[in-house]
Amino acid sequence: MQSQINFKDDTHQYFVGGIEYPSVTRVISTAGLYGPAAAYFNEESRNRGSLVHEKIESYLSGELDEETLDPVIVPYLDAWKKFQAEAHYVSDSCEERLASDVYHFAGTIDHIGHLNGHFSIIDVKTGVPVPATGIQLAGYEILLSARGARRFALHLQDDGKYRLIEYKDRNDRPLFISLLALWNWKRNAGIKIIT
Repeated sequence: MQSQINFKDDTHQYFVGGIEYPSVTRVISTAGLYGPAAAYFNEESRNRGSLVHEKIESYLSGELDEETLDPVIVPYLDAWKKFQAEAHYVSDSCEERLASDVYHFAGTIDHIGHLNGHFSIIDVKTGVPVPATGIQLAGYEILLSARGARRFALHLQDDGKYRLIEYKDRNDRPLFISLLALWNWKRNAGIKIIT
Protein backbone atom coordinates (compact mmCIF):
# COMPACT_ATOMS: atom_id res chain seq x y z
CA MET A 1 0.00 0.00 0.00
CA GLN A 2 1.35 3.42 -1.02
CA SER A 3 1.77 5.90 1.85
CA GLN A 4 0.43 9.45 1.60
CA ILE A 5 3.08 11.73 0.10
CA ASN A 6 3.25 15.43 0.85
CA PHE A 7 5.39 17.41 -1.58
CA LYS A 8 6.71 20.93 -1.01
CA ASP A 9 7.17 22.35 -4.48
CA ASP A 10 9.20 25.41 -3.45
CA THR A 11 11.90 23.33 -1.72
CA HIS A 12 11.38 20.10 -3.72
CA GLN A 13 10.98 18.06 -0.51
CA TYR A 14 8.94 14.89 -0.01
CA PHE A 15 7.36 13.98 3.34
CA VAL A 16 5.74 10.67 4.22
CA GLY A 17 4.01 10.48 7.59
CA GLY A 18 5.73 13.74 8.54
CA ILE A 19 9.20 12.28 7.85
CA GLU A 20 11.32 13.75 5.07
CA TYR A 21 12.28 11.26 2.39
CA PRO A 22 15.16 12.25 0.09
CA SER A 23 14.30 12.49 -3.58
CA VAL A 24 15.94 10.29 -6.20
CA THR A 25 17.76 13.30 -7.66
CA ARG A 26 18.87 14.53 -4.24
CA VAL A 27 20.39 11.14 -3.40
CA ILE A 28 22.37 11.21 -6.64
CA SER A 29 23.26 14.90 -6.34
CA THR A 30 24.66 14.62 -2.82
CA ALA A 31 26.96 11.86 -4.05
CA GLY A 32 28.36 14.34 -6.56
CA LEU A 33 27.35 12.32 -9.62
CA TYR A 34 25.70 15.21 -11.42
CA GLY A 35 28.92 17.21 -11.26
CA PRO A 36 28.78 20.98 -10.98
CA ALA A 37 25.11 21.96 -11.35
CA ALA A 38 25.95 24.88 -13.63
CA ALA A 39 27.42 22.47 -16.16
CA TYR A 40 23.98 20.99 -16.81
CA PHE A 41 21.38 23.62 -16.03
CA ASN A 42 20.69 27.11 -14.81
CA GLU A 43 17.54 28.86 -13.61
CA GLU A 44 16.34 29.51 -17.18
CA SER A 45 16.78 25.90 -18.28
CA ARG A 46 15.18 24.63 -15.05
CA ASN A 47 12.12 26.84 -15.64
CA ARG A 48 11.91 25.81 -19.31
CA GLY A 49 12.12 22.13 -18.34
CA SER A 50 9.35 22.52 -15.75
CA LEU A 51 7.14 24.32 -18.26
CA VAL A 52 7.72 21.65 -20.92
CA HIS A 53 6.80 18.91 -18.40
CA GLU A 54 3.66 20.81 -17.43
CA LYS A 55 2.57 21.33 -21.05
CA ILE A 56 3.15 17.68 -21.99
CA GLU A 57 1.03 16.62 -19.02
CA SER A 58 -1.74 19.02 -20.16
CA TYR A 59 -1.42 17.73 -23.73
CA LEU A 60 -1.78 14.11 -22.60
CA SER A 61 -4.84 14.93 -20.49
CA GLY A 62 -6.45 16.82 -23.39
CA GLU A 63 -6.45 20.10 -21.46
CA LEU A 64 -3.77 21.99 -23.41
CA ASP A 65 -4.78 25.05 -25.43
CA GLU A 66 -1.97 25.02 -27.97
CA GLU A 67 -2.95 28.47 -29.26
CA THR A 68 -1.72 30.01 -26.00
CA LEU A 69 1.66 28.24 -25.92
CA ASP A 70 4.80 30.29 -25.50
CA PRO A 71 6.67 30.02 -28.85
CA VAL A 72 9.78 28.84 -26.96
CA ILE A 73 7.87 25.74 -25.78
CA VAL A 74 6.31 24.82 -29.15
CA PRO A 75 9.32 22.92 -30.62
CA TYR A 76 9.65 20.83 -27.43
CA LEU A 77 5.98 19.85 -27.63
CA ASP A 78 6.42 19.12 -31.35
CA ALA A 79 9.34 16.84 -30.46
CA TRP A 80 7.14 15.06 -27.88
CA LYS A 81 4.39 14.52 -30.46
CA LYS A 82 6.90 13.18 -32.98
CA PHE A 83 8.32 10.78 -30.37
CA GLN A 84 4.85 9.62 -29.32
CA ALA A 85 3.86 8.85 -32.91
CA GLU A 86 7.11 7.23 -34.00
CA ALA A 87 7.61 5.11 -30.86
CA HIS A 88 3.93 4.20 -30.56
CA TYR A 89 4.06 5.44 -26.98
CA VAL A 90 0.94 4.86 -24.89
CA SER A 91 0.89 6.70 -21.56
CA ASP A 92 -0.31 4.96 -18.41
CA SER A 93 0.65 7.74 -16.04
CA CYS A 94 2.39 11.11 -16.07
CA GLU A 95 4.24 13.01 -13.30
CA GLU A 96 3.52 10.29 -10.73
CA ARG A 97 4.85 10.86 -7.22
CA LEU A 98 5.86 7.71 -5.40
CA ALA A 99 7.61 6.80 -2.16
CA SER A 100 9.28 3.59 -1.08
CA ASP A 101 8.09 2.27 2.27
CA VAL A 102 11.00 -0.19 2.15
CA TYR A 103 13.89 2.17 1.32
CA HIS A 104 12.42 5.48 2.54
CA PHE A 105 13.01 7.71 -0.48
CA ALA A 106 10.67 9.35 -2.98
CA GLY A 107 10.49 10.80 -6.46
CA THR A 108 8.32 11.87 -9.35
CA ILE A 109 8.41 9.70 -12.45
CA ASP A 110 7.85 11.74 -15.60
CA HIS A 111 6.18 9.04 -17.69
CA ILE A 112 5.10 5.46 -17.18
CA GLY A 113 3.68 3.64 -20.16
CA HIS A 114 4.28 1.36 -23.10
CA LEU A 115 6.86 2.17 -25.75
CA ASN A 116 6.54 -0.02 -28.84
CA GLY A 117 4.53 -2.38 -26.62
CA HIS A 118 7.14 -2.62 -23.84
CA PHE A 119 6.47 -1.41 -20.29
CA SER A 120 8.76 1.60 -19.87
CA ILE A 121 9.80 4.43 -17.58
CA ILE A 122 10.68 7.65 -19.40
CA ASP A 123 12.42 10.70 -18.00
CA VAL A 124 12.01 13.80 -20.18
CA LYS A 125 14.99 16.09 -20.55
CA THR A 126 15.29 19.44 -22.32
CA GLY A 127 19.02 19.79 -21.80
CA VAL A 128 22.14 17.80 -22.47
CA PRO A 129 22.46 14.08 -21.59
CA VAL A 130 23.83 13.54 -18.07
CA PRO A 131 25.83 10.39 -17.20
CA ALA A 132 23.86 9.72 -13.98
CA THR A 133 20.49 9.44 -15.75
CA GLY A 134 20.64 5.63 -15.76
CA ILE A 135 21.01 5.65 -11.98
CA GLN A 136 18.12 8.12 -11.68
CA LEU A 137 15.89 5.85 -13.76
CA ALA A 138 16.92 2.86 -11.62
CA GLY A 139 15.70 4.78 -8.56
CA TYR A 140 12.36 5.29 -10.29
CA GLU A 141 12.26 1.61 -11.23
CA ILE A 142 12.65 0.74 -7.53
CA LEU A 143 9.87 3.18 -6.59
CA LEU A 144 7.61 1.55 -9.14
CA SER A 145 8.59 -1.96 -7.99
CA ALA A 146 9.04 -2.74 -11.67
CA ARG A 147 12.20 -4.78 -11.97
CA GLY A 148 12.93 -5.21 -15.65
CA ALA A 149 11.01 -2.14 -16.87
CA ARG A 150 12.74 -0.57 -19.83
CA ARG A 151 14.34 2.74 -18.86
CA PHE A 152 14.67 5.70 -21.20
CA ALA A 153 15.69 9.34 -21.23
CA LEU A 154 13.85 11.35 -23.87
CA HIS A 155 15.82 14.45 -24.84
CA LEU A 156 13.47 16.97 -26.45
CA GLN A 157 15.27 19.57 -28.53
CA ASP A 158 14.53 23.17 -29.45
CA ASP A 159 14.43 22.27 -33.16
CA GLY A 160 11.45 19.91 -32.79
CA LYS A 161 13.59 16.77 -32.82
CA TYR A 162 14.22 14.27 -30.06
CA ARG A 163 16.80 11.76 -28.96
CA LEU A 164 15.76 8.61 -27.10
CA ILE A 165 18.43 6.90 -24.98
CA GLU A 166 17.83 3.52 -23.35
CA TYR A 167 19.66 2.60 -20.15
CA LYS A 168 20.28 -1.14 -19.85
CA ASP A 169 23.02 -1.42 -17.23
CA ARG A 170 21.53 -3.59 -14.46
CA ASN A 171 24.25 -2.33 -12.11
CA ASP A 172 22.41 1.02 -11.95
CA ARG A 173 19.92 -0.44 -9.47
CA PRO A 174 22.41 -1.63 -6.81
CA LEU A 175 24.41 1.55 -7.37
CA PHE A 176 21.37 3.66 -6.53
CA ILE A 177 20.78 1.58 -3.36
CA SER A 178 24.43 2.18 -2.40
CA LEU A 179 24.05 5.94 -2.93
CA LEU A 180 20.91 5.91 -0.79
CA ALA A 181 22.81 4.04 1.95
CA LEU A 182 25.53 6.71 1.76
CA TRP A 183 22.91 9.49 2.00
CA ASN A 184 21.39 7.84 5.09
CA TRP A 185 24.81 7.30 6.65
CA LYS A 186 25.67 10.98 6.23
CA ARG A 187 22.33 12.05 7.71
CA ASN A 188 22.65 9.66 10.67
CA ALA A 189 26.27 10.74 11.29
CA GLY A 190 25.21 14.38 11.37
CA ILE A 191 27.23 15.25 8.29
CA LYS A 192 25.79 18.22 6.46
CA ILE A 193 24.24 17.06 3.19
CA ILE A 194 24.96 19.55 0.44
CA THR A 195 22.95 19.46 -2.78
